[in-house]
Amino acid sequence: AFRELVEKAYAEMLTKDGVVSAEHLKNRLQGVAATPTTLLAMSEAELQSVKACVGKSKAESTYQNLIYSDKLLRAFVKENGERDIPLAGITEDLFEDFRFFLKKRGLAASTMNKHLCRLSQLMYRAVDLNVIRCHPFEDVTYEKEERKIRFLQKSDVAKLMAMRINDREAEQARQMFLFSCFTGLAYIDVSNLTPDHIVTMDDKQWIMTKRQKTSVETNVLLLDIPRAIIAKYSHKTYRDGKLFPILTNQKTNSYLKEIADLCGIKKKLTFHLARHTFATMSLSKGVPIESVSKMLGHTNIRTTQIYARITNKKIEHDMEQLSEKLGKFNSAMGI
Repeated sequence: AFRELVEKAYAEMLTKDGVVSAEHLKNRLQGVAATPTTLLAMSEAELQSVKACVGKSKAESTYQNLIYSDKLLRAFVKENGERDIPLAGITEDLFEDFRFFLKKRGLAASTMNKHLCRLSQLMYRAVDLNVIRCHPFEDVTYEKEERKIRFLQKSDVAKLMAMRINDREAEQARQMFLFSCFTGLAYIDVSNLTPDHIVTMDDKQWIMTKRQKTSVETNVLLLDIPRAIIAKYSHKTYRDGKLFPILTNQKTNSYLKEIADLCGIKKKLTFHLARHTFATMSLSKGVPIESVSKMLGHTNIRTTQIYARITNKKIEHDMEQLSEKLGKFNSAMGI
C-alpha cells in the first residue's frame, strides 16, 4: 500500500512539475510544503506570496501586474512545447529566448525589461531557497530604453482649464488631471487623499502625505487652482473618508483621451502626464530641483534630473531661435 502511495505521488509530481527528487518526494508524502523546483511553480509561489500581502505591504496593482507577467511566462513555456521548466536546467539561453518571445509580441523596451526583471527575480528566489547554486542571468543585458518624458505645454494646460464639460464624470476626470498638474501627485496618491492630509500652516494650505509607491513624504503648497478644486468637493464626504470621488485609473484615462480631442491637444493624455507636467513647469519657472524632488516624493534626485534635462533642452532651443532672430537683426543693421 505504501509503495502504491509512493508511485502515485511520484507520477503526480512528474506530471505537474516535470522533475522529482527524493527530498521533494519525501516532503510530499510527509505533508511538508515543498520548495518549488520548476519555473512556473516558482512563479505561482511568488504570486501567492504577493497576494497574501495585498492591502498590507503590496498594492492590488502590483499583484495584477504579476498576474499578467505570469501569464506571459506560461504562454512562453507552452509555445516551447513544455509543461514546465526545471530550474536546475535553466541557462542564459532561456533569458534570450524569453526576450525574443516578448519582442514578437511588440512590447515596448520598458515593458519587456519589467518582465525580464521578474524572470531574473525568480532566479534570485531559487538561489535563496537553495534550489539552484548560482543565478544563470548574472551577465545578461536588458533592452535599451529611450526615456522620453511627455508633458504638456503651458498653452495646453490653459486649454484644459478653459474647457467645461457637461458630463459629470468626464468633468471630474478633467479636474483631477488639473489637480495633479499643480500638485505633482500620482493617480494613486490623489486617490488616497483625505481631509487630514490638508494641513494649514501660517495661513497657507499644504498637502502633507506619503507616496504609496515609495513611502517617501511629499509636502506640496497648494496654489489657487488645486485649492479651488478641493473647495468644489469639500461639501461632502466620499467613500472611506476620501477627499475626492475618484474614478478608476482606466476610466479616467479613457475620459482624458476624449477631453484631449475636444481641446485640440495632440498628445495622448494619461493621468501620469500631469505629474510630468508639474515637474517641467516647476523647473522652467525657476523652482530649485531639490524642492521639486521633495514635492514629487522622489527617493533620488537623479530621477528629478530627467526633467531638468528636458527644461535645459527647451532653453537651448529657445536661445537658438533667439540667436537666429538676432542674426537677422544684426545683418539688417549691417553688423
